[in-house]
Amino acid sequence: MSSQIRKKLTTQDIVTNNLRKAILTGEFKQGDRIVQDELAKRYGVSRMPIREAIKKLEFEGIVKSEPRRGTFVYPIGLKDIEEIYTLRLIHESLAVEKALPHITKEDIKELESILIEMEDIEMNDDTLEYYSGLNENFHNKLIEKCPWRRVVQNARIFWGHYLSIGTTLILTEHHDKVKIEHQQIFDAVSKGDTTLLKNTIEYHIRRNMNELILHLQK
Repeated sequence: MSSQIRKKLTTQDIVTNNLRKAILTGEFKQGDRIVQDELAKRYGVSRMPIREAIKKLEFEGIVKSEPRRGTFVYPIGLKDIEEIYTLRLIHESLAVEKALPHITKEDIKELESILIEMEDIEMNDDTLEYYSGLNENFHNKLIEKCPWRRVVQNARIFWGHYLSIGTTLILTEHHDKVKIEHQQIFDAVSKGDTTLLKNTIEYHIRRNMNELILHLQK
């Protein structure tokens, strides 16, 4: 991992990524109790980044805190994945359609800068969390000029769930496909082609959903 990537990753990022991966790969089973002190010893950190990681994973929907009982693992199932990805597709494709007329040359330059940085990263466990942040920035940039704020808000909510159930398991395995699709999305934005942009976004989301479902069915 390069020193630049290392500087940009926080302890919380690393702990969140490791804990998320342990849950999604089955190291922690459904119903297992998450004990903060044990995780702090396991990862060699204080309880603060553990608490913050748990908050993020609770928002993502793969752990649940219960009053007077503690925090427990609740992995997302195949039906949840289909629902979340479908809702994300609906909101994000609508958001990019409404945003495109308002995207400026400066916005396109920012998108290109993010895209170049993503393409330069060698994907592995150490760089995954940072890459996921760039990936989120890229998609957020696509929709930020959408004048329909509720659509943007919903797209970002489902993006939060998408990160938890998608990137850890499939980004490293299908990185080449992701790179091609992101370039196609960027090209559609540069051309100002609404139909092409919606089609490439929808294909990108559906392909991610199908790859994740196949991965979990193995």
